[in-house]
Formats: sequence, C-alpha cells, structure tokens
Amino acid sequence: MYKLIKRTDLLKILFRSLLIEASWNFEAMQNIGFTYGLLPAGKRLYKTREERAAFLKRHLKFFNTHPAMAPAIMGVVINMEERHKLGEAGALEQIEGIKTSMMGPLAAIGDNVFWEYLRPFSAVVGVSIVMLFKDSNHPYLALLGPLVTVIIYNAINAFVRYRGLVQGYERGVDILSVIRGFNLTALIDKLKFSSALILGLTVALIFPTLNIRVFGADILNSLLFLGVTLLFFGMLKIKIFPTVIFYSIIAAAILFKYIL
Repeated sequence: MYKLIKRTDLLKILFRSLLIEASWNFEAMQNIGFTYGLLPAGKRLYKTREERAAFLKRHLKFFNTHPAMAPAIMGVVINMEERHKLGEAGALEQIEGIKTSMMGPLAAIGDNVFWEYLRPFSAVVGVSIVMLFKDSNHPYLALLGPLVTVIIYNAINAFVRYRGLVQGYERGVDILSVIRGFNLTALIDKLKFSSALILGLTVALIFPTLNIRVFGADILNSLLFLGVTLLFFGMLKIKIFPTVIFYSIIAAAILFKYIL
C-alpha cells in the first residue's frame, strides 16, 4: 500500500519511536516524541510551510500510551494522513478520535505484557543463568545472564514495534484485528507458567543448603524446586505480579545469607 509514504520513511519513524519519552512532559506527556516520530511522514506528504505547520499542530496535542505500542498508532495516523492527502473526505477529522480511542486500550495491553510479565520474565531468566554458572568450572558463562535478559526483552519489543507500525500503516484502523492476532492473552499465560518454573529453579539455586541424597539425587532440593514452583504458579494465578515475587526472592536471599 506504499502510495506516498516510502518504506524508508517507515524505518525512520520506527527508529524515532524509540525516543518517544525523551521529551515527556506533565502537560501533554508523549506528544513531542509522538510528533517527532511522525515528522518523516509529514515532510513526505506536505511540502508547504502552512501544511507542515498544520500537521505539527494536529499532533502536538495530548498523547500517552505504552512506548512499545505507540508505533501501531503512528502507523494508523500516517495511513489517515495519506488518505487525506489523496483526497479522501473526512479522513483528517477522524485522526484525533482514532488516537484517543487507541491510546488507553493499547497502554493497558502494553503495560500488562511488557512491564508486568515480559520484563520480570527476562530478568528471571538472566538471574537463573548467573546462578547456574557463577560457581561452575566456567564462571565467565554467568555473563550470558544479563545479555540474554536484554535480548529476550528487546527482541519481542522490537518485533511488536515494527509489526505495529507497518500493519498500522497498511491496514489503518483494522490494526486492531492484527493486535488480536498476536494472541497476547496466550502469551501472558505462557509467561506466567514459565516465570513460575524459572523462579522455582532460581530459589533452588539460591538456597542449596538442604541436601539429603537418595540414589545420588538431592531430594530436598528437588522437592524445594517443585514446591516453590507450584507456590509461585499459585501466586501468579491470584494476580500477584512476577515483579513482586522476584524482589521478594532477592530480599529472602539477602536475609538468608547475611542475617540468619
């Protein structure tokens, strides 16, 4: 559907979207970052000083959503601006309403997926790798922990940003069907289960002091791993966020090592 906007413009907008909170303010929150991200499209569509000034004025209004979901809204807005430039009546008047209607729901989705589940899940994976290798014959492998954390979180973040921007531009308001196709509810359920499993393993690694060996196996450590995994899974089921559980583990580890 690349009629007036070029693929290079979308790539510029994608990179600019990473700076959406660089000029965050209390009055209109992400409006400056949002408008800055859209500038390549504005320059492509509008050539006169007056048209560009009107474009900036339209988008410097209040805007706030989850940063990873903002490109999807940017894509829809570019789609509407292009349709207006091509002469479609009423396209321009719909922009503000579309932005307003999408900001809240996408913010809720982004906060839930990225900050409440994906971020702690990524951190737990990294911590588990550190705990697994720190006392091994190859302790340098523990350095993979922070690297894996960054890769997991940012790979999914980058995919959602890119997919949201491109599909938002190509489909317009139909982007909502694409977002539903991400099946984020299923992703959250998988992150819940995986977080519980890895948190249980992390506890078993942090508290390795109970050892009763039967047929060569550390029975109490295995039971600890299983019991804590089930406990954490139950806590996640009753809406206790992984972040809370994760920091509780850190506090318990400090208490166990340096106080008790």
